[in-house]
Amino acid sequence: MYRFILSFQLLLLLAPTIVAQVTIAPTNLFLDSNTRFGTYMVINGSNEVQEVSVDFLFAYNNADASGDRSIIQDDSSEIAKTYSIADRLRAFPQNFTLTPGQRQVIRLRISNTSDLGPGTYWSRIKTTSQKQAPPIELTSDEIVSAQIGIIIEQVTGLYFKNGDVSTGIEVEDISSSINEKDQLEILTSFLRTGNSPFLGTVTVSLKNSAGTVVREAPVTTTYFFDGVHKQTFDIDDLPPGTYSIDVEFESRRDDVPSTDIVQMSTVTKSSTYTIR
Repeated sequence: MYRFILSFQLLLLLAPTIVAQVTIAPTNLFLDSNTRFGTYMVINGSNEVQEVSVDFLFAYNNADASGDRSIIQDDSSEIAKTYSIADRLRAFPQNFTLTPGQRQVIRLRISNTSDLGPGTYWSRIKTTSQKQAPPIELTSDEIVSAQIGIIIEQVTGLYFKNGDVSTGIEVEDISSSINEKDQLEILTSFLRTGNSPFLGTVTVSLKNSAGTVVREAPVTTTYFFDGVHKQTFDIDDLPPGTYSIDVEFESRRDDVPSTDIVQMSTVTKSSTYTIR
């Protein structure tokens, strides 16, 4: 009997956990020129022995002129040559197995950073896990059996702050219109200033003429470069009138300590929209 393992790959970008499989914590790591080492934990929450490996890749999210976001992964681009530290990172251990319930601390080290100027550089940590494959058994039978395995990739962030770091947001314009789903679509175009990504919360609020907030949407996000932030609201139940649109960029996130975030002054800008 020939036993084959058919593997289906499930790619999860920026996903914090996989239920009942392998989980990792924290989901963002921060190193600096004084602390070139970091750690994170891998926990096997499944009932199977898991094979785990750790790799590094360069990627970032991008928001286009329509506010639609995508993941850019291009190790050969000029952006990668400027900001990537993927090839400067090492993981110890890099490959290992975990029995059910077992934990493993991964130690990360960054090296060869003397040529980097002030600013924040980054990489993604790709933690791959799959159920340990049984040994291949060969017999005289011509029977072929297939066992389905799942390869899970969890991709999280690692940032290296070198020297004096700064970030900022300059809002250029706020535009609003009704989209094809009859929702109010608010597009906020902005410039990211400084030498570091913006990690924080963007809150878009809609207020009526009395100043009461009738819609609000805080979004935890990271903006690496200039872009457009998109927010949509259902407004079918709102009465006609002129509403204030307030957009706030704040360098605060519930999932990241404030000491790890490159801070900036909170930025707010307003516009209006009239429901007829």
